[in-house]
Amino acid sequence: MFFQIKKLILWPKNTEYDPQIIEFEVGKVNIITGASRTGKSAIIPIIDYCLGSEKCSIPVKTIRNACSWFGIVIQLNDSQILLAREEPGIRKSTDKMYMLEDKEISVPKSIEKNENRDNVKKRLDEIARLTFLEIENNFVGFSKSRPSFRDLIAFCFQPQNIVANANTLFYKADTTEHRQKLINIFPYLLGAVTPKDLANKNELAMLTNKLKTLDKSLFNLKKVGDKWREEINSWLLLSRELGLIELDGDLNDLTFEEQIHLLDEITKKNATDSKLVNDSINQSTEEIIILRQREENLSNELVKAKRRFTEMKQLMETVDNYKESLNIQLERLHISKWLKKISDKSTDKLLFGNSNDHPGNIIEKFYEKLIQVEENIDSIEKLPVSFEREFETVCNEIAEIAENLNIVRKKLKLFSDKLTYESKSKFSLEGVSRFLGRLEYAKETFTQSSTDSKLIKDIEDINVRVGQINQETDTEKSNIRLKLALSTVNMFAMELLQFLDSERPNDSMELDIGNLTIKVKGKDGRKDYLWEIGSGSNWLAYHISITLALQLYFLKTNYSPIPSFIVYDQPSQVYFPKKLANNDDSDLDPKLVKDEDKLAVQKIFNTMSQAIKKSKNRLQVIVLEHADSSIYGDLEDIHEVCEWRGEKGKLIPEEWIKEELE
Repeated sequence: MFFQIKKLILWPKNTEYDPQIIEFEVGKVNIITGASRTGKSAIIPIIDYCLGSEKCSIPVKTIRNACSWFGIVIQLNDSQILLAREEPGIRKSTDKMYMLEDKEISVPKSIEKNENRDNVKKRLDEIARLTFLEIENNFVGFSKSRPSFRDLIAFCFQPQNIVANANTLFYKADTTEHRQKLINIFPYLLGAVTPKDLANKNELAMLTNKLKTLDKSLFNLKKVGDKWREEINSWLLLSRELGLIELDGDLNDLTFEEQIHLLDEITKKNATDSKLVNDSINQSTEEIIILRQREENLSNELVKAKRRFTEMKQLMETVDNYKESLNIQLERLHISKWLKKISDKSTDKLLFGNSNDHPGNIIEKFYEKLIQVEENIDSIEKLPVSFEREFETVCNEIAEIAENLNIVRKKLKLFSDKLTYESKSKFSLEGVSRFLGRLEYAKETFTQSSTDSKLIKDIEDINVRVGQINQETDTEKSNIRLKLALSTVNMFAMELLQFLDSERPNDSMELDIGNLTIKVKGKDGRKDYLWEIGSGSNWLAYHISITLALQLYFLKTNYSPIPSFIVYDQPSQVYFPKKLANNDDSDLDPKLVKDEDKLAVQKIFNTMSQAIKKSKNRLQVIVLEHADSSIYGDLEDIHEVCEWRGEKGKLIPEEWIKEELE
């Protein structure tokens, strides 16, 4: 994404003064050089603050006391955007912001709030064309979240505390939350995981959850359906006895669907359709006898299961009590270990007096008893593991038997009710009419509670869609794309490393996105992490090469949401100590500094120049440095923004500072 810094603006608290405007060139290495305490290191916090950071890290006192607003002008492909944010005062930050978009921005002399931080962040997300889909988090305790523009800042800044850091490679990656978020979204940022993959994964997660819900509903409906099967069977038996249906053979030979259809046909009849048949009445009587026998069998099974449950429950309580008793013994006998350890002739007499038994034997007996108790505890610990499984089986068995017993008793109650009205109405038309009314109600209740064919259809449709998504989402292809992306980044980094001052320029290096660091492979095959490699010059070389390589890779892809600029704060610090850069006295050999360290620093700027060239001037680098033009003056694509040395060379104009002191 073409997203580079065109201007940095400071608005003074004294409105009589004009804003301080620092202009950068796009597609070049922009250098702000100067002495210490001139405001160079405030550039990164200012840009970050204007891009919607949560906290204001701009240095207090001089800079914040003199400024009312901070702003940047961003150059996009064919337009510009001005983002400004109010100085927060005594607060950690403020949400008051100003945003202006136009083909070309003219910096206003004064501004007032017209936006808030949340809206600015949303606009930046839109500019970056980031997915609004959430990415599944690989870390326990962290919910899935979508990438935001603020996550991309990790690739844009290398402040002093990071640019040569052995343990932290990316900006803000020294905090757990940002680090884990960056690890999680890295494959997406590299293009290995496409927006379509994310859409499929999110849809798959949604469908999986919906499928679980529907499966649970189907299970419950089937459970209700199983109960209704027995009840429908009873209604059909009574209907046959009352002469409402003629049926040869056993009702159980009919399928469930056939029984439902038959029940529906009966509800359409009236009392005059009843044709009493003696065989039907006899069959009903036999059914009652069978149900009574089944009730008795189930009752006996339930009694046995409950007895077993009680016995197992008591055994578990006995085991717990026994374990507690053994633990008490164990605590009392633990002293034997200590006694055995310190036992000698002098202590034996003191502890055991003039006992006839040898003191060592007494201690040994205690120690043997301790070992025995420990073994008993270990053996007891193993009992519940296999025992609990059987206990759970018994509990399930009791529940199943009780449910079947209730079904049988409900069936018997139907026959009992039938016998009651049979004795009163003698199979009268009135009695049959009452039966049909109750049957109609039961049928409606069953229809409402029965397994829904639409539910089954929905489950089938979801399963089909899940299958399609699984075919479309090829994890293996994503892994191949990720390997190719990392391979390209590593290749770019190795090319750039050749220009830098590194002890191992020919050893292959690779970006480890799982740990957000670099691994260097030696000729012996050993892979060393960045923190295992010594020297600040090596750390600096790997930081510069990998961060520039990532920017080159992002520019190489069809579209990347990563802003195409990167700011380095004093990369020469490992060669030029501050006191040397300020022309203070130094213990270092001036000749050594001139011949070796200056050459190493020149390599840094040359590498950045090579990266600009390789990007075809689509990358912007901003360097905040002590080193001056004598180091980088002859290199290509270098633009010296300003030199802050002497009385008037500072981020904050001298008159602003005097005004603030007065």
